[in-house]
Amino acid sequence: MARTEKKKMSKGTKTLFIVVCVLVGLALLLAATVFTLSYIGRSSLTGDDTMKLPENADTSFESLGSGTIRRNGKLYRYNDEITCILLMGIDSYDKQSDGNYAPHQSDVNVLAVIDPKNEKLTLLSVSRDTLCELDIVDENGNMTGTAEAQLALAYNYGGSDDESCRLTATAVSRIFYGLNIPAYASIYMNGISDLVDIVGGVTVTPSDNFNGFAAGKQVELKGNLTERYIRFRDYSVDGNNKRMQRQNQVLKALVYKALSVAKSDPTSVLDIYSSVQDNVTTNINTAMMIYLARQAVDLKYDGQILTVPGHSEMGEQDHAVFVIDEEAFLDQIIEIFYDQVKNEIPS
Repeated sequence: MARTEKKKMSKGTKTLFIVVCVLVGLALLLAATVFTLSYIGRSSLTGDDTMKLPENADTSFESLGSGTIRRNGKLYRYNDEITCILLMGIDSYDKQSDGNYAPHQSDVNVLAVIDPKNEKLTLLSVSRDTLCELDIVDENGNMTGTAEAQLALAYNYGGSDDESCRLTATAVSRIFYGLNIPAYASIYMNGISDLVDIVGGVTVTPSDNFNGFAAGKQVELKGNLTERYIRFRDYSVDGNNKRMQRQNQVLKALVYKALSVAKSDPTSVLDIYSSVQDNVTTNINTAMMIYLARQAVDLKYDGQILTVPGHSEMGEQDHAVFVIDEEAFLDQIIEIFYDQVKNEIPS
């Protein structure tokens, strides 16, 4: 029987085959890299329940272990897929180098809660006037004690923006009974204005007359109008609460545009970030960014910015302080961070 001769591959076909193999290999390598970085990012941003909710008869609350609790006769389990990022707006125009660092305060403190399991994004605003426990550090960064003061002052104690961010994240974690907050980002006033301009401006409707703005008259914020709108505060007990409402208006509009951009072209988010990064401080690395970008595609945002429940009152030295309603706050925490357990016995 005659042997069938194998057809030789032409040089051009062989070259094309090699190129295709290389491209496929590179694609697989890139996919593996993205997957690996995403996994690393997830590991850095998610974790077990670290909150120690108050357990006493008055709160109708009981801890059952393994992240499971009973509240008013119902069982709930901590959602360990949640990622928390603290977003801070700083009360100064430009970020300074660490060598020339001057203390500032965080006017805006918003906890971004990313929940891939339920495909939702929750924004929770914490008043700058919230009374809480702050870490006090010396010039070498060593902790020397704690003090009860307004949340905004936590940023003031840092010797650099990174340290100030960490101190503020620690203070917010204590407010939330030890919640794990692995990521943070702060932005200075000029960075916020630049961000609004980069996305083409945002439209808001003031609820009252102030600083040249008219109640009920829609206005498009661009340039210095953004700073005028979000920074003005009248010095009354509710002055900061009114300012928080305006800041939340701007933040909601920015979130809508950012999510829209991320879904249509995720890489453009990096371009936006690079244009404001001189006024931004963050510990979010590349692996975290890749993980967050992959989650953002499926996230739904209802357009609301929740606020920690409570009331404002005059404290010592005639400064307004915000006092949290602990019962309502517990319900809010369970609603955001826990899933109800149905037909299941907790381990």
